[in-house]
Amino acid sequence: MSVLQRKAQAGKQEHQARAMTVAKAMRVSLAKLANDLFDMPLVVIGFTRERIPGDEIPGVVPDNALLVLLDGPPGQTAGACIGPELVRALVQQQTTGRVTAPVVSDKVPTPTDAALCAPMLEALFQRTHAILEIPADRALLLPYRFGAHAGNARLFDLALGAREFEVLRLTVDIAGGVAQSVVTICLPVPDKASEPLDDTDGPVSAPQPPATLEKAVMRLTADLTAVLCRRKVPLSVISSLAVGDVISIPSEAFDEVQVCTLAGDVLAAGAMGQLDGYRALQLHPARDETDQPQRRSSDREQLDLPDVQHVRRRDTGGLPAMAAPDIGEVDLPDLPDLPDLPEMPGSGEAAGALPDLPDLPDLPDFAGPEEGEALPDLPDLPDLPEPGELPDLPDLPDLPDLKAG
Repeated sequence: MSVLQRKAQAGKQEHQARAMTVAKAMRVSLAKLANDLFDMPLVVIGFTRERIPGDEIPGVVPDNALLVLLDGPPGQTAGACIGPELVRALVQQQTTGRVTAPVVSDKVPTPTDAALCAPMLEALFQRTHAILEIPADRALLLPYRFGAHAGNARLFDLALGAREFEVLRLTVDIAGGVAQSVVTICLPVPDKASEPLDDTDGPVSAPQPPATLEKAVMRLTADLTAVLCRRKVPLSVISSLAVGDVISIPSEAFDEVQVCTLAGDVLAAGAMGQLDGYRALQLHPARDETDQPQRRSSDREQLDLPDVQHVRRRDTGGLPAMAAPDIGEVDLPDLPDLPDLPEMPGSGEAAGALPDLPDLPDLPDFAGPEEGEALPDLPDLPDLPEPGELPDLPDLPDLPDLKAG
């Protein structure tokens, strides 16, 4: 080997030593993303990498791990096994904002847990692929995306159909020593290592806003049922139903559609209609029971009440409407003469003479002036003012003749 060849080989080894390998990229990316997305410390304290044939995948699946399938280019499906400690930490951080010490539990991971862990997996693959420098590593670790939750190891093995896999094991320290967990990533080995066509080459994009429970829950599916009406039908009628039979429903049922869960709980109400050639359901706005009622007539404009023009009357079964009769003027009969009241006892000639009253005592002598003595003169009283002329009173209106009754 010439001197130039030895210098070139040494330079190549030195460049590879400084290059961003898979282990370095995983370590840097996981710590950065955990801080940006979840505000939670995660540190990769161990990393191993090995190549195994596809039929040995069941042997690398840990117990009680969350099994997730990842979608890549057509024909390539990867898998990730997240330890229960890390799953529990991610769920706690997104729901309560803190991570507590792990407890022994046999809880089986659910699709909800997979949805909460999906943002971390997708961001980890995208960022790691963007900072890798070795072409072979970039062709292996593609920007996979969350695909589905695998319920057990058998389904996980059946979904991974490649002949060879690169298995990456990351030992992770959670929240500064609160717990440790293992993340196992199974990457299919491509037949021809080629640079994938993607737009992630270049500077790393700015960190996304922190993932929240709301974003993860909104990705879940929910089955709802629209109920037009409910009718009681005898079992004999149901048993005799055939293709083409018609069951009549009331016309007002389209304005009173109920949106129910699979358990039968009513969530909302609305009106059935049509939009762009499809059946549509317009939900009625929900009332906020916490608002304080406004009772002044001047506040009516602020009550946001609809202007009711017509109220649909339900079918009353064919009964005619009742109206108040016009009685007009009614002549009442003359009242009979009332009998005279009997005389009070003790009155009249039959009552006899009243009993004699007792003699009254003599009045005392009045000390007046002596005979012939004149009474003292009284003071002159002032003359009374002459009354003024009073105004004439208005004539009273003629009263109408009163009718009996």
